[in-house]
Formats: sequence, C-alpha cells, structure tokens
Amino acid sequence: MMSMLDYKGYHGSVEADLETGTLFGKVLFVNDLVTYEATTLAELHQQFCAAVDDYLQTCQSLGRDPQQPCNGVFNVRVSPSLHRAAAIRAHKDGVKLNAVMVSALEQYLHNPSVQHTHRHDHSVTIKVISLTEVKRIEPRAYQGEALESFGMQTHAAH
Repeated sequence: MMSMLDYKGYHGSVEADLETGTLFGKVLFVNDLVTYEATTLAELHQQFCAAVDDYLQTCQSLGRDPQQPCNGVFNVRVSPSLHRAAAIRAHKDGVKLNAVMVSALEQYLHNPSVQHTHRHDHSVTIKVISLTEVKRIEPRAYQGEALESFGMQTHAAH
C-alpha cells in the first residue's frame, strides 16, 4: 500500500532515507519539481503543505498558472496489436478510441472484480507434465535442437 499526502488537490509522495532517518517526498502528477523533507510524519505533512503553498505563490508571482495534477490527458503505451485491435473494435462500435479507454478505466476503477495483472509477489508454481503434453501445448518450440537438449533424438520430416 502506498501512502500519499493530500492538500489543495495536490498529492505528495512519502519516502524515507533509512541511513539518515530523513523523510522526503515530492508533489506528484505535475511536471514542476516541488520537494519537501522532514524527520517526522507530522512534520513531513506540514512541509508538504508549505511546499504546495509556496509553489502556488511562486507561480502567481511569476504570472503563470500552476500546473493542475492529472489534467485528463496522458499517454498509454500498449503493443501495436492491442492498439490495432482496440481501434478496430472502436470503429466497429462507432465510437472513438478515447471512449474505449475511458470505459476500460471506469470498469477497472469501479468494478472490484477487475484486477490488474501485474503482480509483485514472484512466487512460482511448478507443475510437472509429460513431454507429450508439452509438445501438444507448444509443438513449434520442441523441434530439432530443443528436443535434443533434453537428450532425445528427433527425425525431421522432409
């Protein structure tokens, strides 16, 4: 679980330097670099709020608008085949690709049964199967040299 600070619509990270015992962070979701540090969590929250206030005041004194976190525009990197499939489906459904992405995000955020597939536990379950079953699952991978690495002879069909 990741902790974030929140103040005036801005979010900040909470990180620690274990060697020095210093807590630190930065304002998230903006391109401007706004950082803060402290030695206690209470002080870190105060420093975060002060950093946000200072950022807003600095932008005002420079005569420019402060960046708003998460302005609604972001890039999504996917494989070309997934991009193509989504574009084709959107076209067939008569909607823009953006509408597909919005729908997918809404489903992900509002449907607890939809889970992301990236996992942080790297446990491995091993199932022993026969070579016949392996060849049935992925026959191309077990031809020629691949089978010979198992100490088996292969006969190429000509």
